[in-house]
Amino acid sequence: MNAPLPYPQLQEPAPRDAATVRKEAVAWYARLCSGSATDAECERWRHWHDQHPDHQQAWLRIEALRAVLHQVPANIAAPTLRMTAAARSRRHALRGMALLASTGTLGYVAWRGTGEQGFARPLLAQYRTGIGQQREVPLADGSLLVLNTGSAAEVRFTGTERLVRLWAGEILIETAHMRRPQDVPDTADPRPFIVQTAQGSVTALGTRFTVRQFDDHTEVAVLDHAVALRSDGASQAHPVLLRAGQQARFSATAIAPPQPATDNAGQWRSGSLLVNDRSLAEVLAELSRYRHGRLGCDASVARLRISGVFPLADTDRALALLTRTFPLRQRSVTRYWVTLGAR
Repeated sequence: MNAPLPYPQLQEPAPRDAATVRKEAVAWYARLCSGSATDAECERWRHWHDQHPDHQQAWLRIEALRAVLHQVPANIAAPTLRMTAAARSRRHALRGMALLASTGTLGYVAWRGTGEQGFARPLLAQYRTGIGQQREVPLADGSLLVLNTGSAAEVRFTGTERLVRLWAGEILIETAHMRRPQDVPDTADPRPFIVQTAQGSVTALGTRFTVRQFDDHTEVAVLDHAVALRSDGASQAHPVLLRAGQQARFSATAIAPPQPATDNAGQWRSGSLLVNDRSLAEVLAELSRYRHGRLGCDASVARLRISGVFPLADTDRALALLTRTFPLRQRSVTRYWVTLGAR
């Protein structure tokens, strides 16, 4: 009787050169995070990922390092990622950060940030929030500072002023005057309450307001009472008064005329994004502030008008609401790469 044929043996693929795989993984990561990768490139990444176990292990290390560095500014995190892509643990990743700090880079930019927008200020700020987080900070004078997602601020009260320095992101301020119970006598603090940004300052006039720091300008919305805006380099002899229900933006050289505040001004504090007839591209840009990775849409649906209320604490649920309510479908490479297109 013939002997039974042996079962075929599954052969493990030959190991690849570790340095080469690391370079490929970092290159793919940079491309996917660039915001301009095409669907075809995403498909090629998926093929590369599934092609070899070494590719999958390298990508796991990339994702692990992302988790460690997710609150580090991009211009620090990117070189650190390249320096430490070979790290096999959180300890190695932190060593990479220590190496960056030991060169004097962190100390230098922190020193530069004393008088301007330093690269490391958000990382070193007194109060910070990560992506998708919010934080309330009661202040010594009875005021309240609320930090929105991905924000950083510092507070300095002296005998002559109450100063909040916004380094990144967005904050909401409720001054002590606004928070005082009606049956308590108003003992006004004579010190001005000022929010300083990279482009100028906002002086509270017994008010509740939001301030958001962009790369090249500041945006302010007033919810109650009024604020006074000053641009560091503007030619105005007097500050611009911004009243309740208004918003304005200013650069380092000019202050734009006040406009009616949007319906969702300050709504983020309640955990909701209120949308009234805004384009899908605008809605996704706001939601992307509250989640890691890339969130975008095809050009064919970018101008689709959207109205509704969407949860900020659960952006996956917000996307599900969008695709259920509007003629949209979701394509996901991973949870960190999501694109909405026409259904």
